[in-house]
Amino acid sequence: MKVLTVSGVLLLITSSLASRGDNSNEYNGCYHICHFNNCTSNMGIATYKSSQSLSERILQWNCDDECKYYCMWRTTQIFMDKGLDVPQFFGKWPFARVWGMQEPASVFFSVLNLLAHAINLHWFRKTVPSVAPLYKMWIFHAVICINAWVWSVVFHARDTPWTERLDYFCAFSMVLFSLFGLIVRLLGPRRAILRDIVAAGGVFFFTYHVWYLSKGRFDYGYNMKVNLLVGVLNGFGWVGWSLPRMKSRPYVQWCIYTVVFAMASMLLELWDFPPLLWTFDAHALWHFVTAPLPFMWYRFLESDCLYLLQRSSGPAYKKKI
Repeated sequence: MKVLTVSGVLLLITSSLASRGDNSNEYNGCYHICHFNNCTSNMGIATYKSSQSLSERILQWNCDDECKYYCMWRTTQIFMDKGLDVPQFFGKWPFARVWGMQEPASVFFSVLNLLAHAINLHWFRKTVPSVAPLYKMWIFHAVICINAWVWSVVFHARDTPWTERLDYFCAFSMVLFSLFGLIVRLLGPRRAILRDIVAAGGVFFFTYHVWYLSKGRFDYGYNMKVNLLVGVLNGFGWVGWSLPRMKSRPYVQWCIYTVVFAMASMLLELWDFPPLLWTFDAHALWHFVTAPLPFMWYRFLESDCLYLLQRSSGPAYKKKI
């Protein structure tokens, strides 16, 4: 479940401004020649546009992007012919473009995660009465998750500075909101004033986070540190809340399973390798294995909301829940 694990993943995925491939003489020589021959005259640009597929036009590929893509593969082939390892370009492995999408496997698996949240949102609304405590909060949580996975799809389909930032910001919104949900659960559904104070603090911090990362050059180090802090508090907080309640409320096991499996899935990000078939890399596989996690997470949320609803009518509700 990305909502609990994106912080750790962002720690393991480091974006660099330059890599061995795009720093090489082979790449730079190829790029400058390609750009000069094809992208500096109206005739060259017109020729390129006439050869574009519809999907490439929709995803806004231009002549300069095409030169980078062509020279990436030309340089990769030169490296391999020399017996050298496959190089990275601008912090990424070379991927075979499919229908204009730069990372088709990550796009497809991000769609699976999006659908998993959408399906579970439908079942949550069908299973949990709207009067149940925390119902609205978890509905909003699902909407935030769906939005984040939409931008994950967009970013992996077309990597640009603005799609990258939207992917990072929306992914962080999931982690931060999950922490907010944890705090609300610890405080109890009836602590409205404290909940509103925490919510206001969360909105302020998220706004500052986005502003700071948008005002100049993207600070990847700061972004990773913030995600680490929020992610650690989030993961350990949910497990710490769940463990003492395992015997009295067996359904909390689904919360623990989600966190544990999510953390274990991050090991894929350590196993970095050139993409299989120029399509499947460790990051894409991570997106694949996180797709089933929402089914466990929402099962926990449904059971917890129904538990709170059952307790809300009796005096026991006033006790620590």
